[in-house]
Formats: sequence, C-alpha cells, structure tokens
Amino acid sequence: EEDKLIENIVHAVVDVGYRHIDTASLYMNEEIIGKALAQCFEKGINREDLFITTKVWRTDFGDVEGSIKGSLEKLGLEYVDLLLIHWTVTDVDWETYEIKGPSMYETWKQFEKVKEDGLTKSIGVSNANNMIFVDICAGATHRPVVNQIETNPFFAQQKVVDFQGKFGTKITAYAPIGAAGFTASDLLKDETLAEIATKHNATVAQVALAWNMKRGVIVIPKSMTKERIQENFDALNVDLDEEDMEKINAL
Repeated sequence: EEDKLIENIVHAVVDVGYRHIDTASLYMNEEIIGKALAQCFEKGINREDLFITTKVWRTDFGDVEGSIKGSLEKLGLEYVDLLLIHWTVTDVDWETYEIKGPSMYETWKQFEKVKEDGLTKSIGVSNANNMIFVDICAGATHRPVVNQIETNPFFAQQKVVDFQGKFGTKITAYAPIGAAGFTASDLLKDETLAEIATKHNATVAQVALAWNMKRGVIVIPKSMTKERIQENFDALNVDLDEEDMEKINAL
C-alpha cells in the first residue's frame, strides 16, 4: 500500500511540474521510485528533464561505487544528477567506539571517482557544518556543488548559507516548512508568517518556501497529498519584498 502511495506521489509531482526528485538508499524507496520513473518516461517525460538526487549512507562509505551502482539498478537509471554524502560522519560502533568507516577525505575521493566515471553528474554533501565542509574542500579536486541541510524560518543557518556560498556551493533545504512534529506545527502558527501570508494571498507554508528561495536556497518540501504538492509548487509565485524578508529573518 505504501509502495503504491509513493508511486502515485511521483506521478503527481511530475504532473504538477516538479522536476527534482530526492531519494536515498536509506529511505528504502529507490526501487518503487524507479518503477514510477519508468512509467513517466513511457508517458513522454525525457530523462534529461528530470533531476534525480540520491545519497550514500555512512555504512557504505567504504564502497561508494557499490552503493551508487545499487541505487542506479533500483532506480532503473544509467546515472543520477546528484550524489550526496548523506551524513558527513563516518561509520562508528557507538558501543565499542570502533571507527568502522573511512575518513571524509577518503570517502570524497570515491565520490570524485564515481563522478569521473559518469555514474553521477554532480557530487555534494548533506548535513555538513562549515568545519567539515572546509576539510572536504581542502583535499578536493571537485568541490561539493550542494550541501543539503535543514533550514527554515525558525532555523535559518545563515552562516552556513553565506560561508559555503562563497565556495560556489548551493544550499538545499530539507524540512523547509519545519520538521514534522517538531517545528512544523509552530512555524505554521507563527503570527508574523501568517501576516505576511495574508498580505500576499498565500499560505504560511508558501511564505516559508518563498523566503528560502528568495535567499537563493533550493527547497525540497516533502508531501504525501496532491493538494499540498500543488500548494508547495505555487510558492514559486510568491514574491516577498525586502520588508517581508527582514521580518522573517528576525524570527
């Protein structure tokens, strides 16, 4: 039942106009997404028009090539557009404190190789703070093009956005409306955001997404309903002014 839901969601987002699909080996849904993608291609969607991101989990840092090849097989693709280090901490046994995985430097070298081999168009990181980010860049032939982090009006991470932007790295926001059950409910009830939403004839969720996009951050909102998928997509039409941005930045 969940597989069918995911399959339907892929079709829904593509029909609305989304072209970026984000997954990961850890999510255990690459195979069903691959099935839905194959159906999209049959309907006439071109592979080149879609941007597919997947991620390598830390237990696979010793064999990045094996991980990406496994993901590609499940997705039914010859390449992904972006491959991310899912979490920039190597594999550790937290009971014995044995370090089981390679360093970030060694892991990144493997990422560079799979990029050069054509298994992915681009490589990046996720959940990398500025110190880890600089460490990866220091030994890199290809710097991370993206860092995917949690960021929303209640968790701006502006220092990360500004600093890593100077290296030419784009920030992608997961949980851009807040993490479910944590900040999302508070964010959606915020009076300042509600006031700005009324001004623009928009929803609070759309304002939160528009704020991130206005500061150059890519957003990947998660939704399992067609109505929310459309609502999130329509955030592209919300143009916040400088006063709006200042109010949100002050939250």
